[in-house]
Amino acid sequence: MREIVGDRLPKFKKEERLMVQGSIDFVGINQYTTYYISNPPPQEKPKPLSYQQDWHAEFACKIFSPFNPDSVDSTSMDYAGNQTFFDAIDDTKRIAYYRGYMAELKRATNDGANVIGYFAWSLLDNFEWRLGYTSRFGIVYVNYKTLERYPKMSAYWFKQLLDRGYK
Repeated sequence: MREIVGDRLPKFKKEERLMVQGSIDFVGINQYTTYYISNPPPQEKPKPLSYQQDWHAEFACKIFSPFNPDSVDSTSMDYAGNQTFFDAIDDTKRIAYYRGYMAELKRATNDGANVIGYFAWSLLDNFEWRLGYTSRFGIVYVNYKTLERYPKMSAYWFKQLLDRGYK
């Protein structure tokens, strides 16, 4: 990260580091990608950046665990491009993403990360700052013309997860 961000990273004096050391009691993580979270070993044929690389991430909450703050984690997974209603409802890739991500989150908590919450972004399809209405993040489909809402397969998956508890 230091190589990529360079001079944009803040620099702290020793006194400032001592002043803030141990002062964190809560960390909220809005994790879009693991690009800065871990340094995976080099691969012969690098994979293009994608959600699949995040499924086995070293969670940021593990990085903070030596300082013992509580952590709330948030993730999102969109389907970019204009989709038909039926394609949008059948969001099996999103289910696979959340299943894999939450399994890794559970592993992180088993390894000692102090995670007190998690939420998926977003409940509803909405306006995305860069892609407008062509990217769908929600687990509930929104018809933008009528504002009718339809649960996607991932909404039913989350309901089953909550009904049985994530063990």
